[in-house]
This record gives sequence, C-alpha cells and structure tokens, in this order.
Amino acid sequence: MLSTVLVAMVGIYLLHDLGLVELRLKPTMLGANIVGGLIFGAGWGLLGYCPGTAVGALGEGRWDSLFGIVGMLCGAAIYAEVYPALKTNVLAWGEFGKITLPGLLGINHWIVIVFLIMVIIPLFFWFERKSL
Repeated sequence: MLSTVLVAMVGIYLLHDLGLVELRLKPTMLGANIVGGLIFGAGWGLLGYCPGTAVGALGEGRWDSLFGIVGMLCGAAIYAEVYPALKTNVLAWGEFGKITLPGLLGINHWIVIVFLIMVIIPLFFWFERKSL
C-alpha cells in the first residue's frame, strides 16, 4: 500500500501540474478519521483481512473471510442508518477544512513528494533485509 501511495502521489500531482486533472479535496475531520480508523482497525485485527483481501480470500475458497464480508455489509448498513445523527456531532469534530501537507507547510508539493520518496524507499530496503 505504501508503494501505491508513492506512485499515486507522483502521478496525481504530475497530472495536476500538467492541467489534466483537478484536485478535489475532502475536508479533514479528525472525529470521522479517528472513529473510522478505530472501527476499520478493529475489524481488520479481528478478521485478519482488509476489505480488498477479504474478497480475494473468498475467491480462493477461504470461507472465514465470508464472516468479514458479511460484517462489512452489515456495518455499512448500520452506518447508513445512523449517519444523519453522526453527521452533526461525531463526524464534525475537529474540522480543519481542505488541507494538504504541502499547504500546511507552505511549500511546493514536489518538495514533500521527493522527501517522502527519499524516506520510504530506504524503508522498503530495510523491510526486505528484515524479511518483513
């Protein structure tokens, strides 16, 4: 996933700089990110699959992933029902608007991208050396 983030970051900002795409940022809301991250992490930890790999695992015949897929669908249905109540309270906590790391730091996005590449690529080699 980390390599996907790097490749996508370069591709999206390159297309944006060439005027081929328009960035449409969603506002940063800490309440939504924290609660969603905790629920997502708990589900992943209990099941052992992320949503994408759960579907792939089911395709391989791993029936245990079916419990997770059913749980995800039930969770999505419950979320859809309680969303109106959450929208005005929990999901609005810590609203910072549409921010980016380069915007927050006040520097060009390519500086952030190059810095992250310089940090993350050696991390990949370290992962490989440690067999992680």
